[in-house]
Amino acid sequence: MRYLAEMLNKSLLIAAVALFPALSAFAQKPAPLVIISLDGMRPDYVTHADEHGLKVPTLRTFLTQGTWAEGVEGVIPTVTYPSHTTIVTGVWPVEHGIYSNVRFDPLGEHPGVWYWEFSAIEVETLYQAASKAGLRTGAVSWPVTVGAPIDYNIAEHAQSEETATPAISPYNPPDILERLHIHPAKDADTDETKTAEAVAILRQDKPDLMLVHLANLDHQEHQHSPFSPEANAALEKLDVQVHQIEQAALAVDPATRIAIVSDHGFYRIDHIIHLNALFTKAGLITLGHRKAGEDDAPVLSWKAEAWTAGGSCAILLHDTDDAATLAKVKAVLDKAKANPKLGIAQILSHDEIAARGGFPNAAFLVEFKEGFGSGGNTSGAVVEDSPHTGTHGYLPSTPAMRSAFMLKGRGIAAGRDLKVIDMRQIAPSFAEMLGVTLPAAKQPPVHYQP
Repeated sequence: MRYLAEMLNKSLLIAAVALFPALSAFAQKPAPLVIISLDGMRPDYVTHADEHGLKVPTLRTFLTQGTWAEGVEGVIPTVTYPSHTTIVTGVWPVEHGIYSNVRFDPLGEHPGVWYWEFSAIEVETLYQAASKAGLRTGAVSWPVTVGAPIDYNIAEHAQSEETATPAISPYNPPDILERLHIHPAKDADTDETKTAEAVAILRQDKPDLMLVHLANLDHQEHQHSPFSPEANAALEKLDVQVHQIEQAALAVDPATRIAIVSDHGFYRIDHIIHLNALFTKAGLITLGHRKAGEDDAPVLSWKAEAWTAGGSCAILLHDTDDAATLAKVKAVLDKAKANPKLGIAQILSHDEIAARGGFPNAAFLVEFKEGFGSGGNTSGAVVEDSPHTGTHGYLPSTPAMRSAFMLKGRGIAAGRDLKVIDMRQIAPSFAEMLGVTLPAAKQPPVHYQP
């Protein structure tokens, strides 16, 4: 009998030892993190809400109850896809490989092709690191996530059942919309749909890391300019949607940390400058015959062409070793800069662009002044009135291009102003919260702990 008791005690001890790592890992599991990106939100929408007559009670709680930055200095160019990729990798575009929103297409063979697919990212992401650590991940409309290794993913590129099916499914699992009982209509308020999707994933699947991208503010700013009545109304609606997501997350786990980020700021714009039309006149672009109904003639060949990005554009050479073309392009740009009607603020050289982590193959980067933006027409007028009144894409050192960063939740200091931070600090901060590492990220986390 004594022998049986000793054997039983020994078996229980072995079982306890075997179970200890699992129990320890469970006990040490980090509190969930929900990251909500409000596309195009300048920080002063919140920090100076009263000046703009804005009612954003949920967002304002981050200033008193959380840690926040007066501004985030972003990347070249200050547009959505490179910025969102930096937010989840901690490195510049030259390292992560997402150089703009739309891929460079000098001959117009693949118009409107964006950097949709995760496979274009060249370094490890926050959601990959989280998955490796055994954490569940979710995402709704986060840029560059088609085909990403995210457990519950509704990638940007397919927010409607009527959207054409891409080569790689934007859904994981494939039946996720059916599981969530969400069937977005083509004309639905997309942020409303995204909010419903995020809330459903949080409630049903309980991810440890959740990424959400809401974009209606950006749309209204493009159409009507920043701080317009339309943009302000969009932000007030976003404030309600942030509250809905926050409440859903806290209902699942009261320890959840909530982060608000944005990708870029905004300027008002009145004029569009088509540098490619100048290049055509200079013999740097050769055009075919324009067909009836088409806005522009097809490009047959090119020696230099502008890759537009809102308030700036990269100038690429067909032959990067062509010194004569390089000199000719510089002469065209210098002459253009001297013309105040073209609104050029500055021209960066290849080395200057490289030092700031943008467009690795660009010979030049042209930044425009406030009120001016880049267009892609290869013929016709060089200067046109802008069909919309807001844009971004200017250099990240421009104060109006600064984006937002706010944190709130358990373990986050209250009322802490971080001043201006580097966008590359955001991913390491999130990684630290989740107890994971991002080997490519070199910037330190922000000081968010009490």
